[in-house]
Amino acid sequence: MKNKWLINIILLVMVLSISLFLFLKPTKIKQTKQFSISTFNLSDFDSIKIDFPSRASVILKKSSESWDMIEPVKGRADQFSVQKIISIVATSSSEKLPSNDLAKYGLDKPTMKLKLIHKGQEEEFIFGTYNSVTEDQYLLYKENVYLISGSYSEAAATQPIELIDKLPLTKSEEIKYFDFSRLEQWQSKRLKVTRNNNEWSANEGSQFKQNEMAEWFDMTWVKNPAKSVEKSSIDLRVPYKSFDIHTIDGKKITFLRLQESPETKLYRVDEGLLYNFGSDIGFTMMNPPIEHSKK
Repeated sequence: MKNKWLINIILLVMVLSISLFLFLKPTKIKQTKQFSISTFNLSDFDSIKIDFPSRASVILKKSSESWDMIEPVKGRADQFSVQKIISIVATSSSEKLPSNDLAKYGLDKPTMKLKLIHKGQEEEFIFGTYNSVTEDQYLLYKENVYLISGSYSEAAATQPIELIDKLPLTKSEEIKYFDFSRLEQWQSKRLKVTRNNNEWSANEGSQFKQNEMAEWFDMTWVKNPAKSVEKSSIDLRVPYKSFDIHTIDGKKITFLRLQESPETKLYRVDEGLLYNFGSDIGFTMMNPPIEHSKK
């Protein structure tokens, strides 16, 4: 019996010793050193220029807190897409190589040059070929070559029209009222719907529910990006049906209804842009949940 207890004690001591050794043994975790591309913040820049070898440059400028495209298409830029382009300043690389052999990395004939302007100072990022093993892309910045994800050049190489904001209204355009009176379905009623401190009102004799009006506005005008946007020149002498949106600061935004089916096409006159919506959502945009009162 004593021998059995002695064996058990010895085994227990061995297990505890091994456990303590493994616990105290320093572990070596192989970590790949990362090199930061820059120390800039995304909010530091106020202008962007993207140069390509075989197509027109793209120029974007910040106005207040939002970005606008200046060339080759004028319009409100999609803010998220712009942030994706600028986010290159916050990335890092596992490689930091000397720039004494640019041809080796395809940087002697770059696929694209991204220029970010910060208080008049230009930061230039030059994109080369892809690494055949990692499929990452070579980048030249400040006389060093880095290896980064190809998603950064893909974001910057997006077709200009796809960088245009697809929402028909900006966040800064605070709506005072919609004037649908020129649309045939509302001509007899001369419909105007007014928004005041999130409370809705309409022409005398109209019936509606506040929650339904709030949902209509939110889902069709605030959170309803177009399927696509086109730069277009419309002959304003053609008598298209139209409606106006008036803002709190006195601005009038006119939309021409060019088409209802199979897609709804709305042309915003002041921007010169054609917004394409599905026919169902397009119909709803021009038809708030208003009913005639029954007397």
